[in-house]
Amino acid sequence: MTERTGVETITRSVHAEWRGSLRSEARVRDCPPFFTDEPEARGGLFEHPTPAEYIVSGLSGCTVAHVEMFAREVGMPLEGCRVDGRLTMGRFEIGDDRGRNGGILGIELDVEVVSTGTEEELDRVKTLFRENCILYLFTGSATSVEDRWTLVRPG
Repeated sequence: MTERTGVETITRSVHAEWRGSLRSEARVRDCPPFFTDEPEARGGLFEHPTPAEYIVSGLSGCTVAHVEMFAREVGMPLEGCRVDGRLTMGRFEIGDDRGRNGGILGIELDVEVVSTGTEEELDRVKTLFRENCILYLFTGSATSVEDRWTLVRPG
């Protein structure tokens, strides 16, 4: 699809329905449904990931996929990649300017790349990731995103 601006666009769609106790059931394409929930202290049952956990899960999954794509692009052998993601939020009173982005204080990603490649190759992968990962760029426009990268030798 091309907009009038001449830019090719991609749209991803989700259908979500309320399931009581602050839960929702979401459907994407013909994939199995998934659920969101909230902690008990907020009125949820805390049986499923929270929407915030899905945000950091999406960013972490996007990171893993981009590491593979960009490692291939720079010729870096890849034997594994692990990402530990954290999203930190604060609870602010209504009207408190610190809560303007939903109270998200920051996101941290610890990226571990298992490879026989070089630190220079990892730096190129990291740069490509930071310049091209749409979820990294999107979340970074709303809050600080700190990503720490480690090169681990196989075995």
